[in-house]
Amino acid sequence: MDPAEKTKLLEQIEKWNDADEFSRCIEVIEAIPEQERDYLLTLNLSRAYSNLAVLGDHGALGENAEVDGDLLRHAIELLESVRSQGENDPYWNARMGYSCLMAYCSAATAYEYAKRWLTLAPKDPDAQKLVRDCEEYLEEEKSLEIDLKQREEIIRRETPDDDILGHVWLHIEQYFGIYSEMIHDDSYPEYPLDIAIIAPRLEHDYYTLVTVGLSQHQMYFSEERKKEKLERAELLINLPRDWKLTQEALKDEIWYWPIRMLLATAHFALGDPEVGLESRTTLMEGENGVPFAENTDLRGEILLWPGPFGQDSFACSLPDGEEINFYQVIPLYREELQYKLELGSDSLLDLCPDEIFEVINPQRLNLVTDREKIAYDLAEMDNAEIHLKKIQNLHLPVDELSAYNLMAFYLDWAMKRGHMSNPFLTRYRDIVEAVQNGKEHDLRTFIRNQLDGKLSTQLFNRRGSGFAQWYAQNNRSNPYVYRRDCRNIVLDELKDRIWKSIAEEEAAYLLLPYTEKSCRSVEHLLDERFQQYLETEFVDDPEERVARAADGKPVVIPDWDGPLFCYASDRVAQDGCKVQIMERLFPEREDMGWESGWAFYSGDEGDVYGESDEYYESHCGFYDIRDICRIDPDIIRFLNLPYGTMQMRSEDGAWYEVIRDDDSEEET
Repeated sequence: MDPAEKTKLLEQIEKWNDADEFSRCIEVIEAIPEQERDYLLTLNLSRAYSNLAVLGDHGALGENAEVDGDLLRHAIELLESVRSQGENDPYWNARMGYSCLMAYCSAATAYEYAKRWLTLAPKDPDAQKLVRDCEEYLEEEKSLEIDLKQREEIIRRETPDDDILGHVWLHIEQYFGIYSEMIHDDSYPEYPLDIAIIAPRLEHDYYTLVTVGLSQHQMYFSEERKKEKLERAELLINLPRDWKLTQEALKDEIWYWPIRMLLATAHFALGDPEVGLESRTTLMEGENGVPFAENTDLRGEILLWPGPFGQDSFACSLPDGEEINFYQVIPLYREELQYKLELGSDSLLDLCPDEIFEVINPQRLNLVTDREKIAYDLAEMDNAEIHLKKIQNLHLPVDELSAYNLMAFYLDWAMKRGHMSNPFLTRYRDIVEAVQNGKEHDLRTFIRNQLDGKLSTQLFNRRGSGFAQWYAQNNRSNPYVYRRDCRNIVLDELKDRIWKSIAEEEAAYLLLPYTEKSCRSVEHLLDERFQQYLETEFVDDPEERVARAADGKPVVIPDWDGPLFCYASDRVAQDGCKVQIMERLFPEREDMGWESGWAFYSGDEGDVYGESDEYYESHCGFYDIRDICRIDPDIIRFLNLPYGTMQMRSEDGAWYEVIRDDDSEEET
């Protein structure tokens, strides 16, 4: 189409639009192959669908008619397809604002686009009106909103115990979001299912689909497991914000298969009285493990707790004491299923960061066959590369060093509070002492140049590592996440800022300036969260456990530069017995900064304490390895042996190595 023809077509589309002939607009634009439609034609097509959904041709729907949600959703999908071109276009934001206002139950999403439109066109009266309208709607929503705890009490009081869906709806609204549309399934008339569709929102920039109705069916679990309260469940999936969910699109398996997977899982439980679903359950699609659709090789699934929504989202309590568990359905590749079945779900989940499973991606990397590409490090807390990409992609008004701000604040706090590991202190003692003495030091360049732009849990001691894993390692199931807390500091400071997108608002933490004021704010935040961690999560602190048998004995390894803690029995640490068995096991990778892997035993613990498993919990624990060496200096020469080493002492005092294989132990 040449420019003259295009201009003529656009003029004709405007005439049809003014005459409320929206179907004609759609027909003409869709006659043009999709790959040939440009930005303006896509905008006009979206407008036509939106107007048809709300007004109908020639006003056929009337003023109070129900809008066609399917057409509105398609209008939004069309706008999403040209988001990169439209985000800074007033008209694109206008269309998004109007469409979202009509499509969703809440005005919150529309308000963001309306504010952006007004920022780009401050004198436009229509933009001003849409902002005012959204603010009025939001005020109405706020005035009508009853405190969720009060609502729960009302539901508990007024809903019969055998009618649990009120509790399900309350739980969904509280933890997952307000639904905008429903999909109904009556494959099992006794147990009709609805799927609530929750639109993308702040912190969860994707669709969430949750079943409503599966929990009316009680699944089977043995009597021994009744106390776990696993009989009732609902399921959910997360889909990308550009996933097509119109009725027309869902006729195509490339869009429908996640919903089919969700329903098939529910039907599996409904159709077999012996089936019980729980976290870590895995299922294969069909007998031969056929892929879900032609656009993916995913073909099985695992159920997991919905970590991105926090631990409180995992279960909903009913008045009679029962619980409804919520499980996220995660599609898997064949190799991942086999890996899980052979090595366990923990081993599978250790291969990837949480976000790989957060939103369904038909073409995501395979955790098993693409392990090298994923290159996931369990100990990695943060990586500047992630933030640099956000700065570039979102065109944030900050320099590249800002990608290191949050890491620098955290490291500064950890150094000042004495949470660094012994290996780190040995290597960077001058840096730590400078920070502790208040000397100015830009830790951002230190992290970039000396730590390869990353923070790891291995940099910290026992308390510091545990806190980092709980709070700063982007543990989405934890209600307090460091990055989120820092983002909220910025959002409070920039209350009047108009954010271009949900993604930009979520990346607001990158706007936290590297100043003394910010440093103090983050210090206060970290102190508060650390205290919460100690009160709710932290147990078994080796720094508070004393090896009494070391009292009065001389220091023997004053310059020890390895991890400080080892595992030892009370026979060694408290009674002062010589070590007869020492074994170095692989610690969890996250703990390698503080845990040496060494375990020391006197060899007679079974005779003294008994052979039960409780012995290990009651009479063993972590101790400072320097104290154990004071008790028995003979072990010092073995401390640098590799993981997997086991040494035993014979009756004549000679040490020998024990080499293990699959069938037996061989002494050398």
